[in-house]
Order: sequence, then C-alpha cells, then structure tokens
Amino acid sequence: MKSRHPLTQKLLDWYGIHARPLPWRKAPEPYSTWLSEVILQQTRVDQGTAYWERFMAAFPTVTQLASAETEEVMALWKGLGYYSRARNLHLSAKRIVAERGGRLPENAADWAALPGIGPYTAAAISSICFGEAVPVVDGNVQRVISRLFDIADPVDRKTGRAAVLHACEALIDPHDPGTSNQAWMELGALVCAPRNPDCPSCPLAHACLAHAHGTALDRPVKQPKKPPQNVEVLFSVSLRKTATGPEWWVETRPAKGIWSQLESFPCTVTPMQPPAAPPASLQQVPTEPSDRFGPVRHVLTHRIMTAWFTVDTAGPAKAKTGGRWVEVASGQANWPRLIEKVLPELRAWIVKN
Repeated sequence: MKSRHPLTQKLLDWYGIHARPLPWRKAPEPYSTWLSEVILQQTRVDQGTAYWERFMAAFPTVTQLASAETEEVMALWKGLGYYSRARNLHLSAKRIVAERGGRLPENAADWAALPGIGPYTAAAISSICFGEAVPVVDGNVQRVISRLFDIADPVDRKTGRAAVLHACEALIDPHDPGTSNQAWMELGALVCAPRNPDCPSCPLAHACLAHAHGTALDRPVKQPKKPPQNVEVLFSVSLRKTATGPEWWVETRPAKGIWSQLESFPCTVTPMQPPAAPPASLQQVPTEPSDRFGPVRHVLTHRIMTAWFTVDTAGPAKAKTGGRWVEVASGQANWPRLIEKVLPELRAWIVKN
C-alpha cells in the first residue's frame, strides 16, 4: 500500500481540528450518508441539515423510504428544488429493496448503477462507509485542486476534469480514503471559498501554486455559462362553487420536467423574449373572457419565469395526469414555490371577485 502524501497529512491534521460536527458524520453508515449527499447537492449545509433530519425521522431505513408514497417523499422535499433528486432517491430505494433485498451497495460501481447517482455521490458513499479508495470530486474539491496545482484548463472540459481527477487520485489517503475525501471537501467549504479564499488560514497555502502566482481568484476555469432562459407560464385556475365554499382544480405534475410530481394548476410553459424591465410588484390585470392575475416573476438557476394565472368557472380542462378539487380557503396541496408564494394574494383576489 502506498504511503500517505505529505500534503494529505497536513490536510488531515487541519481537518481533525476544524471539521464541522455534522449529524451524518457522527456514526457514518451507508443510508444516512447517501441521503446527506443527495440533499447537499445544490443545497447549503445549514438548509440541508434540517431536511436530512426530517427525512431520517420519517424514513429511518431504506425499506421505509421504498415503502413510502411518492407524494410523501415529494412533500418532505418541497422547498429544496431540483425535484428529480427526490424522485431518483425514491426510485433507487425501491430498486435496492426489490433487487437487493434492502442490502445497500458496498462499492462505487454498484452505487453508480442506481438512478440519479453519479461518480461523486458513489465515491463519497463507498469511500466514507466502506473504505474504497476512490476520490470524491465535487465543486469544492475542483476549486481546491485547481488552485493547488494552478490548473488553467477548464474543469468542465475533458482535459481539465482529467487533470483534477489525476491529482485527487495521487492525494487520496490509502489508509482512510473517506476521511481524506471529506477533508478536501471541508477545506473548500470553509477556507478555499470561491470569491474570498482565506489563504492565511489554509494548511496548504505554502504549496498552493495559484496562491504563489496570484491566480487563485481565476481558478477554477470554466467555460462561459449560457444565460438563463426566459419563459412565460400560463396557469389555468378552474373554480367551482360548493356548499362549503369555492374549490379549485389541481393536477399532479408529470414525473419528468419542471416541478416533477408536485401539484399545480394546469399550465403551459413557453419561451419568451426577456422583458424590458422586471415587474415591480404583483398586479391584477382584468381581461376578457377570463381574468388574468399577475405577472409573478420567479427566478430559478436556468430559467426566469413570468407567470400569469387565468381564473374562470368553466370547470377543469381535461386532466392529463390526474387531479382533484381542493378548497380554496384552507385546502392543502403539494405546491411548487412559485404558486406557494402567491397563494395569499390569489385567494384574496378570488374572494373579492
């Protein structure tokens, strides 16, 4: 077995003092580690920790997660975004139970064969829980390694990815790969920050080429991003009167696409030219034959949405994926954030009109 790299030793010494006491680190086991890694994709640790605790309380084992209804899983996930993560988490749990009798994989290759689990997540689980010497390369690690070796190739191209991976393979601790992987990620999260790296506190500053060359803020190099797409969302809000008050029709969104398996009013999403200026506030604009409520501006990573709500009493359009009537005043639904944030105003407007 190869010896531990001197830089890795310095990093592990630092990690032993500065590692955050995250709940899934107390007694690492595959299921809770898997859950933490999926939740923390595109999510801050402070926000993700609360979701991890709720998931562990609701579904403490993979068997219980597999047995849950899709609506239960999506409801717990609501607010985290990137809903395909929750859908794939649930699908993977079902496969583990159906194909492996509930026994979790013990190596990166088997983890990567499950829905929604890529090389990063597979390496994290297998190294932390099973001691497999495979490097974890997430955004934090990319940034640390790119600066440490002053890698000028874009890390989202083949040559740049290969350079980062080669360095990670050379630096992984053969004796405790899980801890060293977590240490590299922790250094990126706490010290080697994207815009304000705390170089004086870095245990590897003496060996960092980007620090020496003055290029730290230019690393990692990435290809230019495409601008977010501007889209218009038209919601059709169908109403009916009942003895207890008005109800509106909601549908479950398809398994693929935006707001996967959440509930919403029937809608269409179409590309649009960017507006001359974003709407300053919510407006109500009467039109014929129905009334339009909006616009509501909602910003996602890859989309800028301008939403309108068309309200009528003609009854629901033909349901493509199933639907139900929900009380306007107090009925609960598994709404996406765009609708959730406008519900008070929309309810008040319906009552007024």
